[in-house]
Amino acid sequence: MNGFRWMWFLGLLACCGSGLAQGILIPASWNAVQGAPFTLTVETHWDRISGEGPRQGIQRILRDSAGRQRYEAPMLDGAPRSSTVGIYDVVAGKYIKLDMDAKTAEVAPMSLGRAVVLDVSTATSLPPSIAEDGQTLLGTREIAGLEAWGQRTVKTTTRRDGTAVVQDRELWTSTHYRMGVMQILRSDKGKMTQTVASFSSAEPDPTLFRIPADFAVSDAPPPPPPAPGTVRIGGKVSAPVVLKAGQAEFSEWARQAKVNGDVLVHLIVDEQGMPRDVKVVRGIGMGLDEKAVYAVKQYRFKPAMRDGAPVKVEMQIDIVFQVFGTP
Repeated sequence: MNGFRWMWFLGLLACCGSGLAQGILIPASWNAVQGAPFTLTVETHWDRISGEGPRQGIQRILRDSAGRQRYEAPMLDGAPRSSTVGIYDVVAGKYIKLDMDAKTAEVAPMSLGRAVVLDVSTATSLPPSIAEDGQTLLGTREIAGLEAWGQRTVKTTTRRDGTAVVQDRELWTSTHYRMGVMQILRSDKGKMTQTVASFSSAEPDPTLFRIPADFAVSDAPPPPPPAPGTVRIGGKVSAPVVLKAGQAEFSEWARQAKVNGDVLVHLIVDEQGMPRDVKVVRGIGMGLDEKAVYAVKQYRFKPAMRDGAPVKVEMQIDIVFQVFGTP
């Protein structure tokens, strides 16, 4: 994660300009998921029909028994994409950004959710008995030693130019750990596959969730005040749940120039689950800022809830653009 997100955030990947857009397989949680530690690696493979060749990414993610999470810097084709490690300390209520090269740590408060005790000895995530419209149930299989159930969802949407786009997503969910362990996104441009390639349920080294002693520590600037009429996510306020994700597409000149980077978008999710006041916080130009805003405006959410009633909240979406053939 680049920089600090004072509001709830969602990662979105615009893969290789192919129209394959999807959040990461295992996003960070502001809930303290207790009793279910792990160390795993997620492998991502991109295959484009255009013949530019496949690419492979890999990232290690850890969680301890208290629910702290560590997201290490991803690798792309064997080379590190950054030197940043993110630690989500849901016990202390802090997000820690480590720069492993500069040996610096920035600390910011983060909103806390609820404590969830997960009994991984019992299968608590089970497939639905009846598939919804556009879905196909795929049964169960083993992925990285974990039992998982799968479903494939195929939907057709329309771009602004009137052309039809088929959204094809296959998702496999762990029956015991209640998280995604594989997803496959297909389009007429190619395919992206994210898979948990290795998994260990052993307790990680506790020092991995602390700031190293030789790192220089600084505090992030204070958060901005909330927008009028909104409440902050955390405590009794649940985060919005994505019901429909918009597609982030490359602009033609950005694709030709092989521009890589991320666009941070701020929005308000209202009581009906609609995105409002969508604006770019940090952009990269080349027409990608406008593409990111358009994608976010297509989102639909189950609204944030407080005491059983929907409430208006602020959030941020980080849209990452990555083009094949770039180092």
